[in-house]
Amino acid sequence: MYIEKLKILIDNGIHTRIAAMIVHKADQIKLKQGIELFIKNSKSEPIAISILALISLRIHEGEEIEISCKEDTKEAKNAVKELIELISSNFNKNDESFASLDAILEESAIANEQIIQSIPVGILVIDADGNITLMNEYGLNLIEKKREEVIGKFVKQIIPTSDLPNILVTKTKKFGNIQHINNRIVIANRSPIISNNKSIGAVGIFQDISELVGIKELNEKLNKILETTNEMICFVNETREITYVNPAYKKHFKIDDSNVLGKDLINVSPDGLRMKVFNSKQTLENVVRAKGKLNLITSVYPLFIDDKFKGVLSIGRSEREIKELVKKLDEFEEELNYYKQELKRHNILNSSFSNIIGNSSSLKDCLVIADKASKYTSTVLIRGESGTGKELIAKVIHNNSDRADKPFVRINCAAIPENLIESELFGYVKGAFTGAIKNKPGKFAIANEGTIFLDEIGDLPKSMQVKLLRVLQEKEFEPVGGITTEKIDVRIISATNKNLEEMMEKEEFREDLYYRLNVISIFLPPLRKRKEDINILVEYFINKISSNMGKDIKEIDNEVLQLLQKYHWPGNIRELENIIERAINMCDGNEITIEDMPMYISNLKNTKAKLINIINDEVMPFEEYEKEIIEIAMKKYGSFNKAGKALGLTHRTISLKCKKYGLEKD
Repeated sequence: MYIEKLKILIDNGIHTRIAAMIVHKADQIKLKQGIELFIKNSKSEPIAISILALISLRIHEGEEIEISCKEDTKEAKNAVKELIELISSNFNKNDESFASLDAILEESAIANEQIIQSIPVGILVIDADGNITLMNEYGLNLIEKKREEVIGKFVKQIIPTSDLPNILVTKTKKFGNIQHINNRIVIANRSPIISNNKSIGAVGIFQDISELVGIKELNEKLNKILETTNEMICFVNETREITYVNPAYKKHFKIDDSNVLGKDLINVSPDGLRMKVFNSKQTLENVVRAKGKLNLITSVYPLFIDDKFKGVLSIGRSEREIKELVKKLDEFEEELNYYKQELKRHNILNSSFSNIIGNSSSLKDCLVIADKASKYTSTVLIRGESGTGKELIAKVIHNNSDRADKPFVRINCAAIPENLIESELFGYVKGAFTGAIKNKPGKFAIANEGTIFLDEIGDLPKSMQVKLLRVLQEKEFEPVGGITTEKIDVRIISATNKNLEEMMEKEEFREDLYYRLNVISIFLPPLRKRKEDINILVEYFINKISSNMGKDIKEIDNEVLQLLQKYHWPGNIRELENIIERAINMCDGNEITIEDMPMYISNLKNTKAKLINIINDEVMPFEEYEKEIIEIAMKKYGSFNKAGKALGLTHRTISLKCKKYGLEKD
């Protein structure tokens, strides 16, 4: 390459007339000698000499420029020197006709420049080599660049999606084409600049469609969707150029716009799905293809507007993401099914301690402990007989904690067969066993970040106790058949009516698990030890149950209340609720009477003040009294179950006692 520098001494610099003379001389040199000359100032790259180039450079008086050619031969050097001699000649001679002509041309040039700069559309002009010779303020603002950063640069370096170089070749005009420039959607018109049937340049006029009336909001929404979606989106136009890829596409393939935009699809992915659809014009949906270590699930659609083919659109997502979504959907479905089952249990509990019914001091002591326990995440062990409200206390602890908006999951350890309890607690993976056709999350996964309530913990099989201990210690578990460990954050509340201390002595319950579960203990008193709460509980159950049943029960006979106070309540609060429900069913008026009570309650009316008669002031051994009581109960009720219920014992206990004392059932 040969370069020579010179300083412009022409008045007013290289204005329109001077530019025309320089271009005419450069064209003569090219025509005669086949040498193309280039010009450059301090703010541009070398540009082939043309009217467009010289005007766009705005070369002023006193400015230094370079004249060059690509060859470094004697002829090339002579050509450069010949043009420099012309530019250095006396253009400033006092010629009134030239002065008038310069004034006219200068006014016209200034007017044209002001029009081009102020027009509210982008204007881009390139020369015959595809280099930018002009871009107005609108266009520069759209691509967020300064004038000196673009003049003289190859157009595709600045706008990769530009089709102007193709216009130079085809010499055809194109109108109304959609184009992506700097993450904006524009509508573009393109036209070649023809002189003597030869393309000497091309011009593009474009406008951001968001500025069109009624389109701005739609454009913003479309851009936001394309930018935020996790799906990989790519547009290819009708000439097979890649015109748009969204951020998800660039992130997945670790590329930027310069790697793909404006590239011919056949050079980027000649054997890909997009190329197949481009050629066939037929849709391909949900095709799995391997891309490196990952599989992609891709759909490609041909685009037609007014029955004219406009390119293809591809939408892809990694198989891993889809599997993760399916897994989450399975978990949500399992969680939803769990809560549906919970709703059917008809015991939606209020989240406030104030809704625990009772004023007895023993109950208040329990609530004080429960209130303190709700403020922390330590494990809680709730002890008490069946029907005392252990689950109610567990749920209000959860609802009064900072986990109240997270799941509360209940599982009855006694109600699940031993061979199923591990999969219920920890879930299983697909193929773990026959029938495991998909992944199923366990109760611990569902309860993550919330609370799990393990009811009847004393019935947990010994084989599961060690696995539960690991969850408590390590905060992790493995699903059945799984090979990966899942971390969890779950608060554990357990409950039992069994004597865990005796079970530990018999090695039926692990001692280390007991101490892990028993950080905070709550002992719920049986109803027989808080009889002062019976009246308020009766009133609560009457209002609740009669309202649900649509009956107008407002009162209960005082005689009935006295009998309820006498009863020993082996089934505790649950039994009281059942008795009130039965009474409401039986009641024909608006007051519960003794006739509405079950027989074992109404018979308490005739109970004597002394239950044991002492003969001759002699006290008999306890077994004699026990035998007599059981014999009376069996004669009255005729069955182990009814006699046991009346005496507050299980039917099995009554059966064993009858066998011991030789009592026969009627």
